[in-house]
Amino acid sequence: MKQLILLITVLGMTATSALAARMCPATGRVVDEQGAAVEYATVVLLKGTEQVAGMATDGEGRFRLEVPTGDYTLSIQYLGYDPLKQTVHVEQENDLGDFVMHGSSTEIEGVVVKAQLVRREADRFVVDVANAPAAAGRDGVELLERAPGVWVDSDKISVNGRTGTKVYVNDRELKLEPEQLLTYIRSLRAEEIQKIEVIPTTGADYDADTAGGVIRITLKKRRENGLNGSLSLNGSASAMGRNLTPGGNINIHSGRFDLYASGWGSFADNRSVSNETTRYTSGDAALTSHSNLKSRVNNGGGTLGALYEIAPHHSIGAEFEYWHSDSDDPTDTQSDFTQGDRLTRTQTRFGAGDYGDNLSATFNYVWKVDTLGSTLKLLADYTSRRNASGNDNFSRITSPAATRDSTYRDRTTSRYTIASATLALDKKFSPRWTLKAGAKFTRNDMDNDALYEYLHGADWVRNDRQSFSIDYTENIAAAYGIVAANLGRWSLVAGLRGEYTHTTGKQVGQDYFSLFPNANISYSLSKDGAYSLIAQYARTISRPSFWSLSPQRSQISDYTYQTGNPALKPSYTHDASLTFVLKHKYTLTAGLTVETDEIQQTILPDADDPDLLCVAWVNYDAMTSYYLTASLPFQLTRWWQLNVNAMAMRHAQRVTADDPVSRQNLYSLYASTTFTLPANFYIDLSYRYQSRVELGNCWVEPQQMLHAGIKKRFGERFTLSFNVRNLTEERQHVGARGEGFVRRVDMLQFWNSRQYRIGLTWNFKSGKAFRKKSVEAGSAEDRSRL
Repeated sequence: MKQLILLITVLGMTATSALAARMCPATGRVVDEQGAAVEYATVVLLKGTEQVAGMATDGEGRFRLEVPTGDYTLSIQYLGYDPLKQTVHVEQENDLGDFVMHGSSTEIEGVVVKAQLVRREADRFVVDVANAPAAAGRDGVELLERAPGVWVDSDKISVNGRTGTKVYVNDRELKLEPEQLLTYIRSLRAEEIQKIEVIPTTGADYDADTAGGVIRITLKKRRENGLNGSLSLNGSASAMGRNLTPGGNINIHSGRFDLYASGWGSFADNRSVSNETTRYTSGDAALTSHSNLKSRVNNGGGTLGALYEIAPHHSIGAEFEYWHSDSDDPTDTQSDFTQGDRLTRTQTRFGAGDYGDNLSATFNYVWKVDTLGSTLKLLADYTSRRNASGNDNFSRITSPAATRDSTYRDRTTSRYTIASATLALDKKFSPRWTLKAGAKFTRNDMDNDALYEYLHGADWVRNDRQSFSIDYTENIAAAYGIVAANLGRWSLVAGLRGEYTHTTGKQVGQDYFSLFPNANISYSLSKDGAYSLIAQYARTISRPSFWSLSPQRSQISDYTYQTGNPALKPSYTHDASLTFVLKHKYTLTAGLTVETDEIQQTILPDADDPDLLCVAWVNYDAMTSYYLTASLPFQLTRWWQLNVNAMAMRHAQRVTADDPVSRQNLYSLYASTTFTLPANFYIDLSYRYQSRVELGNCWVEPQQMLHAGIKKRFGERFTLSFNVRNLTEERQHVGARGEGFVRRVDMLQFWNSRQYRIGLTWNFKSGKAFRKKSVEAGSAEDRSRL
C-alpha cells in the first residue's frame, strides 16, 4: 500500500510538473469605459519583474498570450489611458475576460514596453510603430524604409524590389502617382501611425492581380470626441527644376459619426535632358540626338468621407474622391542622321499637353456579427476617369538635297470606368480558427479615340494608318475562401480564389477561368517566437494596364516613339519562398518566381521605316528568378539606428519561344542610418545601389544614390526638415540592342539630379486624439490599372 501511495504521489507530481511546463494560451479583451474595443493596446504578462510574453491587441481589442500555467501580473498600457495592472492565473485554455481601461487626462510618459516591435505572422510582418520609442519624429517614408523587405527609391515603393506593390492607409488604397504617393506618406508622422504591415505574398482575399505585395498602414484610433489634422508644405529645387507640394487633412469624430477630408497639390516646373546615339549595324548609318524637355505639371485633388454607426454592430460609410491633372510638356530635339558622308538634320518642337479628371465613389456596410470580431461587409465602388492629350509638332528636315517642313498633330481622348460589388465574410470561430469567404464582380470599360493629322498645303489631312477607335470591356467574377489557424507553434493561412474573365472589344475576345491558390505556413523554433520559419506559395495574375493596351503613338524623339499593344495577354506567376526569422526582426528569405507571358517593354525597328525605333509593350515567353533577400534592422546604440535591405537574384528569361534563354545576376542594396541628437535633432543618411538590369533587348546601367538630411522637432506640433538627395548626381544610362541597331541614351532628369528639399508640418487637434475611420473600398486593385 505504501508503495502504491508513493507511486501515485510520484505520478501526480510528474503530471503536475508536466502541466506546469506546458504552454497554455491566455486570451482576453481590452475595452474602454463604454465597452468599445481598445485597439493595439500593449498587453504583457510579468513573472515578478521579468516579462514572459507580450503583444498588441487586435482590431477588436483581443489578445492571446501563451505561457506555462501559473500566477502572473497582467500589465496593459495605451496612450491616453491609465495603466492597468492585475494579477491573473493562467491555466489550460482559459479566457481572462474583459479588462476595462479608464481614460487619462494626461499623456503617459516614461512607459517602457518590452513587447516585440517587429513580429512575423504567418503571412506578414507587423511593425508596432506605436510602441517604438526610436520611431518618434519620423515620417511615413522613414518608417517604411526600416520595415522588413520594403524598398523605397526615388520614384516608387516596393516589397523586395517587385513592381506593382500597393499601399493602403486604413484599408483604403492610395491611388496616386509615385511621387505624389511618397509626398503623402511623408506627411504622416510616427505619432499618428499605429502599425505597418508588410505582406510579401497576398492571399485569396485580394484580387489575383495583386502580385507585387501589399503594405498596410494603420493610423491610431480613439473613441473620444474631437478633431485633429495637419497642414504640410514641402518644396524641392535642383538645377533641373522645382516642385511644391502642399497638403492638409482634418478628421472629426462626434458620437457615432466620423467625418474626414483631405486635400493635396503638386506644382512642378521641371526639365529633362537626354543624349542618344544609335548605330545601325546593317550599314554605315549612325544617329546622334539631343532632347530638352520642359514640363509644367499642376495636380491636385481631395477626399471627403463619412461613416455613421447605426448601432453598436452596424455601420455605413461613403467616400468621394476627385483629382485633376494638367501638364504641358514641350520638347525640343535635334537629330543628326549620317549615312556615309550624307548628313540629314532634323529639328523638331513636340508640343505635348495632357489633362485628366478622376472621380471615385465608395459605399460600404459593415456588420460586426459577434463579439469575437467576425464581420460581414458589403462594398460598392465606382470610378470614372477621363484623359485628353494632344501634340502639335513641327519638324524642319535639312538634307544635302533640300530643306522641307512637316507639321502634324494628334488628339486622343480616353475614358475609363470601373464598377465593382464585393461581399466579404470574416468569421472567427475562436482565437485559433478563422474563415474568410467572399465574392466580387467587376466591370471595366475603356474607350479610346485618337485622331492623327498632317498639314498638306492649307488643309489638315487625316492619317488613317495611325488614327484609331478602340472599345474594351472586361468582366471579372471572383469567389474565394481562406482558412487561418493558430496552433501553438504552428500558424497556417491557406486559401483559394477563382476568377472568371470575359473580355470583348480587343482584336480577339477572351474568356478564361483561373484558380489562384495560396498558402502560408509558419513554425516557431522558440517558445517566445523570436526564431521562426515561414513557407509561402501563391499563384497570381498580372493583367495589362489600360494605358498599355492603347495603341496611342507618343513621339519621344525624332527617330523614337512609344505605343501600346491591344493584343497583350495577362501573365501568370508562381511564387514560392522560405523565410528564416531571427530575434523577431532579422529575416533571410530564399525564393523562386516563375512567370509566363511576362508584360514588358521592348524596342523594335518600325515595320515601315527601319531607321525609326518603336518602344512597344509585348509578352515575354517565360521568366524564372531565384532570389535571396535579407532585412537587417540594427539598433547599434540608443542614438544610432542602422537598417540594411539587400537582395541577390539569378534571373533567366526567354523573350520568344524560339529565343535562347538569357541569364544574369542582379544585386540591390539599400542602407539607411539615423543619429538621434539632443534637442530633438535627427540626422539621416541613406545609400542605394542597383546593379545592371537587362530586360529583353533593353538594359539599364548600374545606379547608386546617396541622400543626407537633418530634422528638428519643435514640441509635438511642428517639424522642420532639410535634406539633399542624390549627392553624386549620376545620370541614368539605358540602352537597347535589336535587329540592325544598337542604341544608348544618357538622361538627367529632376528625380536623379541633386535636389535640395525643405519641409514643414504642423499638427493640430481639438479634444482628445483619435484615429479616423475610413471607408473601405472594394475596387482598389482594379483602380491601380489606370
